[in-house]
Amino acid sequence: MRVSAQAGVVTALGAAQTLAWASSYYLPAMLAGPMARDLDVPVSTVFAAFSFALVVSALLGPYAGRAIDRWGGRPVLMGTNLVFATGLVVLGAAKGAAGLFAAWMLIGIGMGG
Repeated sequence: MRVSAQAGVVTALGAAQTLAWASSYYLPAMLAGPMARDLDVPVSTVFAAFSFALVVSALLGPYAGRAIDRWGGRPVLMGTNLVFATGLVVLGAAKGAAGLFAAWMLIGIGMGG
């Protein structure tokens, strides 16, 4: 692979990782208050849902590793990105605590991959 091709790959992966972290791990830090207000739940509920996503992510880590070993990183990453995007859509459409937890569960699945 030429240097310019490697630079393109590194740039694309870096941008994808930045977007993934910004829309998962850093999201509650910026939006917990507005999310809580819009969903009429305490801020602690937003952080509890985020913590739930972290637990889901941790539990799925070994399975994600085995999936990467079996099928390779590309299909696993593509699949988890679809799940992750679905979780963000569900989060945007959430109407209460149940929707909030369902969305963060999906995001946690995406984070685990």
